[in-house]
Amino acid sequence: MTRRPPRGFTLIEVTVGAAVALIVIGIVTATFLSQQRSMQALDLSREASSAARDAMLSMQETIGRAGYGIDPRYAFDFRTYSCPSWSAAAPCRDNVNGPDEIVFVSRDPNYYWAGTPSSLIAGCDPSAPCIGHAWQVTAFTTTTVTVAANAGDRFLKGQIVQMVCSQGRNPTMGRIAGNQTAGAAGNFQLTLDPIVAGNPYRANIPASADPCFNYAGVTLFLVNRYRYHVATINGDPWLMLDRGLDFNQNGTTPEVVSGGTPDIADEIPIAHGVEDMQIAYLLRPSTTIAAPDNGADWVIGDRPGTIEEPDPTVTAPQQNTPDTDPLRYNLHPANIRGVRIRLTIRSLRQDITQPTPWAGDPAVAAASTSIENRNDFTAVTLGRYRRFFSSVSVTTPNLNSKNPFIF
Repeated sequence: MTRRPPRGFTLIEVTVGAAVALIVIGIVTATFLSQQRSMQALDLSREASSAARDAMLSMQETIGRAGYGIDPRYAFDFRTYSCPSWSAAAPCRDNVNGPDEIVFVSRDPNYYWAGTPSSLIAGCDPSAPCIGHAWQVTAFTTTTVTVAANAGDRFLKGQIVQMVCSQGRNPTMGRIAGNQTAGAAGNFQLTLDPIVAGNPYRANIPASADPCFNYAGVTLFLVNRYRYHVATINGDPWLMLDRGLDFNQNGTTPEVVSGGTPDIADEIPIAHGVEDMQIAYLLRPSTTIAAPDNGADWVIGDRPGTIEEPDPTVTAPQQNTPDTDPLRYNLHPANIRGVRIRLTIRSLRQDITQPTPWAGDPAVAAASTSIENRNDFTAVTLGRYRRFFSSVSVTTPNLNSKNPFIF
């Protein structure tokens, strides 16, 4: 009788096979988890990079236009818009223990003047009409301006307008007092907010205006206002843009005032995850005049722990002031020649791949204790979030303007 060979596996073979399988599974699992952690870290970085790109693209473009068509003295606003209670100890734009904000204006460039060098009237006029966001002024009072409008021309509450004489002379600004739309082509009277002494954006055409406003060529332009600031929306930080306009036409603008609640629904979200924004203003240095800023380095707002802003109350240079005049080197906002922006972007999700004791990335870059003049980060909750830093400097060439213009 033939004996059959044994079938199956021995206990030792089963044990060895199981051990090998477990090792392989463990290696595969570890590799998968490692790749997953790497992908999540990459996702957090990619989200932050996208937010930084959105923020910088918006701010670089608009700050580069700051002061276009505007008297350089009024290109940057440090005391009026959304600033109901300014004080030297608590200014409206600079902060050493929280995000900064920045406010500036520029003439809306979306217009065309049909005039030529031989035109007798250098301004919007039937002989040289304007197209787009520029209108001939046909009449005015201290609180109204009548323009030759087209049907459907809309002026939102809060819109800044600029009125100039022929050749762009004697520019003055006012603010639209309510949502107003021209129902038909022809003369359309705009109502402006009352004049506020000391506020160049609410100066209107005063009773003592230059006689040039009584002649042909008086033109009205739109002026775009920009206020960038950091806000918390549904628990997340955002870089927001406040244009000062009543976009939803409910009668309330986003402006922060001493009474009432601003309508944040009119604001434009720019970049998700921007947790901090610090602004420094760059001046043109001189070899013969002492630097007026705290750090004596021709940069306003970069000395840690020191609140510092350009000062609109010091004597301002006029557009025709020589470049060598000492007034070109003081703290007035007209002397801003560049803006340095430094952003802190927080990841939108917590980094769960880090060990439990990890609190989150610090709110300031490694080996640093400050970002520009902000040196107090105690209010920042790290929250196991990743943080990334981005910076850029933007020149402001329009503040070198030497003459008013209409084109």
